[in-house]
Amino acid sequence: MTNRTLIAVVLAVTMVLAGCSTGTNTGTTAPTDDTTTAETTVATTTEADSTTTSADSSDDTTTAEPTTTTEDYPEVKTENCRYSGEGDDDIVRESGACLPFDADEVYKRVADMADIDIDKGPSVNSIPARETSRYDFNFNNDTFGATMGIAPDGQPSVFVPGYASPNSNPDGTVSPAVTMRYIGLWNDTALQEELGIRYTAADAEVTAAHEFLHVMQFYQGSQERLAQNLSSEGVNLADVELAMVEGSASFFESQYQREYMDNPDAMRNFSAWSNANAYSMKQLGPYVAGSHYTRWYLNGSTENFEKIYDNPPKSMEQILHKHPPDEELPKNLSVNGEVSSEWATPSSAETKGELFLRSALRSGVSGDDAAAGAAGWGQDGAIAFQNTSYSAAGNYKYGYGWAIRFDNATEAAEFETIFQEWLESKGPQENGVYGESDDQTFRMIEISEETVVVLAGHEDFTTQATASGDTTAVVIEHTGENQTQSDAVTDDGDDEDDESTVAGSVHVRPLA
Repeated sequence: MTNRTLIAVVLAVTMVLAGCSTGTNTGTTAPTDDTTTAETTVATTTEADSTTTSADSSDDTTTAEPTTTTEDYPEVKTENCRYSGEGDDDIVRESGACLPFDADEVYKRVADMADIDIDKGPSVNSIPARETSRYDFNFNNDTFGATMGIAPDGQPSVFVPGYASPNSNPDGTVSPAVTMRYIGLWNDTALQEELGIRYTAADAEVTAAHEFLHVMQFYQGSQERLAQNLSSEGVNLADVELAMVEGSASFFESQYQREYMDNPDAMRNFSAWSNANAYSMKQLGPYVAGSHYTRWYLNGSTENFEKIYDNPPKSMEQILHKHPPDEELPKNLSVNGEVSSEWATPSSAETKGELFLRSALRSGVSGDDAAAGAAGWGQDGAIAFQNTSYSAAGNYKYGYGWAIRFDNATEAAEFETIFQEWLESKGPQENGVYGESDDQTFRMIEISEETVVVLAGHEDFTTQATASGDTTAVVIEHTGENQTQSDAVTDDGDDEDDESTVAGSVHVRPLA
């Protein structure tokens, strides 16, 4: 397993959190996905012995550069250090700015909620708001996710209230450390206005509760056990893993508020998430859907929470619709890419999953229609294509073939109807290809009653690509020749699994 840095995002207006995770990754040729955020509250993970990026990775994260502001602010009230950590049992070792809550008490509460008898705790370093570095995220438009509309509107602005790190020791033990950021922001009106963030002392306590659950995960080896138990039958496992790690911590933070902060309705807002923009939907999905799934899986109890790591779900479909790990398993679908042109050998197929599909649809249709169009997801496979030479502008041309199988013909038909609306939102149509520019074009091809192919990317790919196959096996080929006049399916009419061939023209739009 390759540990990597993951970035998880939370809308500032709805929630504050932070967190850590581990995961696996593989690589190929052209980028097919990305993660960062829009105006959000972000949690960055720090367990990253090595960081890898992948041409078709579902978690191809961008880099964040911390910067520190130097503006002069008026004097503001500071904490009185009532909870400095001095003179207590010091299971949590505090340093830095004074916290507005008793870190030892919060830590013990989280341990009690988890039914863990623990006599060791993390170090906590608290950074004053004005000394907290900012994170600038550089978004990569050359990805499949960006091409399908899963992209921020402008430069992402992120707010990172805290994070946790396991700090592995040579003997196999861990020495967890939590970093709390923006301490005292609630007393600094000028900085709040500059950041456009309302972050209270109570929010900081909730952030600590979230992070302390991650500390329990580190001590218990929960994340490693989860990684080992993610089934070979599973798909889009990076999202599933993040949803289980962060979803359980998010569930704990809501339960903490219910039990100790007189907030009986605390829970991440699934309805608001369902109507968020495409980019926020994709980034927040593991947190929001993961927390709701964890609550359902554990029947509302925080005790014995680790059983979710021993028998985790196998897909985001199960998480979104609250299915047990042995129900609604992904369907069979093989997807292969070929080239009979001078383009490079395509990537291997990668399953994007229902969360990705729903988020992509959200970029062109309503939240309700996006949910309906994605709800029948059964399996998918996305392949990245890339030309072998730079364009005049100095960029490669990318194309993407995405085969999606649905649970049945009715679900597929509903998707096609909704996706047609999505296509029309992307620009004018010519020979079945939609888009407003040469490098941002799209086309849909029906392979069988249950399986469709979406072509996207530069028009030199989409107008020169073909798709063939049946319900369970699809081949997407870049031919190097214009196929837009052969927009037809060859089918002997016997049965939906008979092989069909579609010559496809697609007006592609760039990944953005």
